[in-house]
Amino acid sequence: MTLYTSKERKLGAYFFRGGMFTLVPDHIRLQLDDMRSIGTDIVCLAVTGNDGSYNHQNLEFLIEESHARGMEVYFVPSRTAGITAGAPLTADAFGYHVPHTWTRNRDGTPLVRKLGVLCSFYYPEVEEHVYSEVEEMISRFHPDGIIWDEPKSTNWQDFSEKALENNPTGDFEIYLNDFAAFFSRINARLKQAHPDVKLLHFDEACRWDPVVEATAKIEHLDYMGVDGVPWVSTDRGPAENRREQKVLPVYGERYLTAARKAGINTFALIENQRLTQEGLECFERDVERVLQIDADLLLYYYYGFHQADVERNMQVIRNHLPAWKNEAR
Repeated sequence: MTLYTSKERKLGAYFFRGGMFTLVPDHIRLQLDDMRSIGTDIVCLAVTGNDGSYNHQNLEFLIEESHARGMEVYFVPSRTAGITAGAPLTADAFGYHVPHTWTRNRDGTPLVRKLGVLCSFYYPEVEEHVYSEVEEMISRFHPDGIIWDEPKSTNWQDFSEKALENNPTGDFEIYLNDFAAFFSRINARLKQAHPDVKLLHFDEACRWDPVVEATAKIEHLDYMGVDGVPWVSTDRGPAENRREQKVLPVYGERYLTAARKAGINTFALIENQRLTQEGLECFERDVERVLQIDADLLLYYYYGFHQADVERNMQVIRNHLPAWKNEAR
């Protein structure tokens, strides 16, 4: 882990599934030029286990063109064992082959989500799968960083047989400490094999305080962060604000404070995606307050999906994020 001692701020673009399957080289070059004009330093690509087989040439092109423009590339391992978030386009088939590893509800039934089963991090084969899949991504494509995106294990508690072996009373804080240890072990192995690769981890602004505290215990992180909706009001407001507390400027600071105390660099992801017209208006109204976030790295969605007015959304980004990056700290 390297803490930045300068006052430099960085910007990153979530370029989810950019150029995957179908890739028009000139279009990608224009988009990367546009990102760079905003001041973007890092291009973040959602990558699944299948992309090494079916999209390797596109990934190689995206990395080469990003590096040519002076931008780093971070991979976001998506839906790995059902644990990580990232691009919501596919389920990891791994879980269907190892049903004994599924996370269980308190009544013993498997926890099945819209995007498939959620594997339990207590099983060694799950840990090995997550590590080996990400290690292969790094070895093959040499990204500059890895982002652990919103691990779903903090949404619920696992009551599988393995989870209860050393936690028979189902204590939630013990469970969260075990969660932190899981990622700490994987991070340690990745850092040993690839010491220059940066490791980032974030969760949602709406999570409980014990989740924030447990996240700060994860070892070998270069950055710890948070994501949330880009407005200030904490009422339910726009329809897409499903969780009234997923408000980045209000509840996200808990993560940044915890990261600083742990000596970890900070970052925040602005969820300027899936915005209705009302959500976009809230973003425009509160953008100055959102950009009071003092972090080492700020991420935004480059043309996120399901937008009411995608060009207007991106214009807010172009109008305001360069000033955030250049603001004296």
